[in-house]
Amino acid sequence: MTAPDTGLTGTDTASHPDRTGRGFLSFSGQILGAGALAAVVTLAAWFVLARTNLPAYSSSNVTKALASAGGVIVLVVLALVLYALLHARTPVVDWPRWRRAGATVLCWLAPAGLVIAALAVPLAATRLYLDGISVDQAFRTQFFTRMTDQPGFEDMAYLGEPSFYPRLWFLTGGLFANVLGLAGWAAFQPWSLITLAVAGSMLVPVWHRLTGSLPLGSVIALVTTAVVLYTAPEEPYAAVVAFGMPAAIVLAGRAVRGSRPGIAGLAVFLGLSANLYTLYTGVSALTVVVIAVVVAWRTRAVMPLVRLTVIGVGSIVIALVGWAPYGLALLTSERGASGRAQHYLPQSGTEIPVPFFHVNLVGVLALLCIVWMVLRWRRSQVRALVAGLVVCYLWVLASMLTTLTGTTLLGFRMELPISLLLVTGGMMALEDLRVNGIRRAYPQFVGPTAAPKVTAVLAILLTFAAATHVINIPLHLRQHIDLAYSDTDGEAQRGDLFPADSTVYYADVDAYIDETLGLGGERAGTVVLTDEQSFMAYYPYHSYQAMTAHYANPLGRFEDRNAEIERWADISDPAELTGAMDTAAEKEGWTGPDVLVLRGQAADATAGGAGGGNADGEAGAGDPDGRFRYRLSEDIYPNDPNVRFTTISFHASAFSEGWDLEQIGPFVVAVRQR
Repeated sequence: MTAPDTGLTGTDTASHPDRTGRGFLSFSGQILGAGALAAVVTLAAWFVLARTNLPAYSSSNVTKALASAGGVIVLVVLALVLYALLHARTPVVDWPRWRRAGATVLCWLAPAGLVIAALAVPLAATRLYLDGISVDQAFRTQFFTRMTDQPGFEDMAYLGEPSFYPRLWFLTGGLFANVLGLAGWAAFQPWSLITLAVAGSMLVPVWHRLTGSLPLGSVIALVTTAVVLYTAPEEPYAAVVAFGMPAAIVLAGRAVRGSRPGIAGLAVFLGLSANLYTLYTGVSALTVVVIAVVVAWRTRAVMPLVRLTVIGVGSIVIALVGWAPYGLALLTSERGASGRAQHYLPQSGTEIPVPFFHVNLVGVLALLCIVWMVLRWRRSQVRALVAGLVVCYLWVLASMLTTLTGTTLLGFRMELPISLLLVTGGMMALEDLRVNGIRRAYPQFVGPTAAPKVTAVLAILLTFAAATHVINIPLHLRQHIDLAYSDTDGEAQRGDLFPADSTVYYADVDAYIDETLGLGGERAGTVVLTDEQSFMAYYPYHSYQAMTAHYANPLGRFEDRNAEIERWADISDPAELTGAMDTAAEKEGWTGPDVLVLRGQAADATAGGAGGGNADGEAGAGDPDGRFRYRLSEDIYPNDPNVRFTTISFHASAFSEGWDLEQIGPFVVAVRQR
């Protein structure tokens, strides 16, 4: 393990790329090593925390106190290690190998420690992740469950369709769940924590390589992790891409100037990110294009554009590993409306992100970054970061203008990349100030002997500022954490130990379906029509209809299926209902529902109303005019909220023949007789 270079930093390394690739294998090994260590430590921490008896975060301050203490300890330990690296009495190169390795490993693990303190500890008493099973986490958990049960290209909802949503994070998470023997929903929390920790820790050797300084690389990675955890940790696969955006943008400056490792690294990043979160991939790729065009124009050379082409082709080849099945199906199959995912415009999407006006750590670093960019404009790494900021801000403006066409570009999502670019520049500015600025401004006060004091002052101030920010992370995420405790998990338990909701009946519903159809536990391939999102998230049945239009596969033709379901709701004759389902399957190619899980009284399906039971399972007379209820989801953009749920009612009499009915709690489970 090489000793960290703690000499003069802030030079224009982007202008002097390493074309030989010397040390590339060693560098790759460091990245993988940092990621592996972070994964092991985070998994071990999750395993221990999951077996403690900590009180729920939503009802006690004990967990909050432990999270705060953990975050402060991580920051203090890292500050001491970095100070020792910068101002050790014995030169770092003369340290014993074990001491240098230990210092490097502590730097690598600092971001993972922050994830454990700020997220794993507050979530210790629940098995669900942020937002529980509410809002968008329902569809994410459904996809995770699908990839656990069927690792591959299968769509989360529609049978026989390739996935439309990028699946790399979910696929690897499903493999992780199978290795540990966990259900998909139960693996969602630890996999989220692990991927966030791994992404943060892998940034340390990346920034070490880009800046030539382990201390600077460590603080950039740690601050990046803190910003991600504060801003958008509920969507871990998107956060992973955001982690790498500033580094990729700086790396682009090297790549278009001829760095072969830079070209390879950038192609891999863009290709993998396209299988994680395409929005950030698009913004990153557009920034790379801008940098390449500007460099080609300034140098009056065509090679930057040639290298851009190589990067583009390489990244597309990698991206096609995940996207090829969907792309092929799109060309050969009928599809419904696309672009529904962009039909969302919250209030934050109407505002320009200006983190440099915030009175917190991010605001100070962002403001410092702006000043530094003006003063150090001639540096290529500064110009690369500026290019990234310009593209992000133009994306925000373009998103606002795109509303005139009936859609958006999800400009509000740019808040995280903008903040990360600014805090990255802010940390570079602080290092530049420490090494060059103060010494040049006050040479009579800051000599070689006073340099450690300057570092100590900056370290103390930065540590306290970071501690304040880290302590506020769980407070800022309070609503997301509360949902993780108040929602009912797949075993019908709530983290706050309050009584569970109707999820308590899901196991019985699943058992009845399995027994009636003789599935033997093989749920995939059985199509269920229900509006119980949590049921579809916890059990890997295929859905006749997706949860909402925004995450529905265009190949599934969401609106057409809605119209078909509404036609079924008008039918009262059993033979006519099954005939309509068979006709739709033959005409449209959709596998009809094998099971319907609706709300109502099973007794209402029998003429005259004998038998059945009520919502509590008690016997009672049926209503010949009874209905089974189903909530239909509709896209109502440009309204905010952008989804409307409309209750439609099936005639109970339509299920009097050709179906096996069972009353389970408030649910009527109708299994079609084949």
